[in-house]
Amino acid sequence: MSSRMSFEICRTLTQLIRQLLGAGEREAQTHVLAEGCVYRVAVSLEPVPVDHLRDVINRYQ
Repeated sequence: MSSRMSFEICRTLTQLIRQLLGAGEREAQTHVLAEGCVYRVAVSLEPVPVDHLRDVINRYQ
């Protein structure tokens, strides 16, 4: 992760991911209008292998 996201963004992304998984989806694409521009948004879920979890946890410390 190149920069730290706010707690609110992380919480919102977690809710989105739970909804995607609950719908049996692993990716989503859409367009959004923000600050006068249209943005393409793509989300894809890739499970993290167990042997990489330590690296993921270390990113948040």
